[in-house]
Amino acid sequence: MNDAPGEAPTPDANYRSIFENANIGLYRSTPDGRLVTANPALVALNGYPDEATMIKALQETGNQWYVETGRRAEFHQLIAEHGRVGDFVSEVYRMHSRERIWVSENAWSVLDDSGRIAFYEGTVQDVTDRVAADRQLSGARRAAEAASDAKSTFLAVMSHELRSPLNAIIGFAEIIAGRLLGPSDPRYFEYAEDIRVSGTHLLELISDILDLSKISAGKMHLDEQRVDLSNLTRRTTRLFAANLSTAQLELVNAVPADFPILRADPVRLGQIIVNLVANAIKFTPPGGTITVNAEETADGVLVRVSDTGIGMTEQEAVRALEPFVQIGRPFNKSRGGTGLGLSICRDLANLHGGTLSIDSVKGAGTTVTVRLPRSRIVEDSPTA
Repeated sequence: MNDAPGEAPTPDANYRSIFENANIGLYRSTPDGRLVTANPALVALNGYPDEATMIKALQETGNQWYVETGRRAEFHQLIAEHGRVGDFVSEVYRMHSRERIWVSENAWSVLDDSGRIAFYEGTVQDVTDRVAADRQLSGARRAAEAASDAKSTFLAVMSHELRSPLNAIIGFAEIIAGRLLGPSDPRYFEYAEDIRVSGTHLLELISDILDLSKISAGKMHLDEQRVDLSNLTRRTTRLFAANLSTAQLELVNAVPADFPILRADPVRLGQIIVNLVANAIKFTPPGGTITVNAEETADGVLVRVSDTGIGMTEQEAVRALEPFVQIGRPFNKSRGGTGLGLSICRDLANLHGGTLSIDSVKGAGTTVTVRLPRSRIVEDSPTA
């Protein structure tokens, strides 16, 4: 019955107006999940044209509301224990389209005269955007924490890597400058060589840091030229003659002499091979063999550096590609190490449109493979 003109609306009319015009979902359901009534906001949230259609559809298909199994039981348990739930955030299905969204429910139990639960009543609000924002904020926080940890690790590693050769340089230089062993002791020449080695190590460290910084900033650019991979590997491997003799290792260059000409940056491609061979030397025991080879495939070019060294587990191989991480104890320390070599090799391979992968077996050796796309093969190459 309508209220007379000029008279205040009855309480039922007020509540009906709130129910119909609220911008959040309002409902009443039975304890077994049967919907009794729903306001227009809840009907729209579930994708139905009107309340009657929604109630009929749920009677026919069932009220499969929650995405997570057991969420409804948790809802019932909370209401049974406390008489109500607040901000019960769950992933649910829009009843009509089955689209997944996130909602926040506030609900309470309505008791009958005997004190048993007759109905549940409550509100439903779409909080999909809020959940997405929370996740984004959480992800940003984790990224910031990871960046902070990485910075701390970087500073700790750098301070150690810089301090060791600098202490050697300063210590030996003070001995020579102060003539502490006499005016012309022959050990001064040995100390001068130690200073040279330490200085070279510092220069390599700084060069690695600069390369890593350039790559990270997107400022590393390739100077692409025609590259004879066979000649490049032959020249590169000759650099290690002294290291191989000291380490009692054999280095085999198995790249075919007629291998196709590549279009690449010879300096950066050579840097990849140098770093991979140097790494193999460090972790291969005396009497071992290191092999550099290449293969043309239907998809492109494979350049491999294999060794008979200490090898790694699958988890260690993943970590080995992280900056400043070294796995295992080197046999040959003549070239030092910063843990940047593999990371830089991977990034330089990426700059060439390729990839770098590690296949390793603990105690049985490691093979590092650089895959370059077929577009890197020069078309007028003899075997292309």
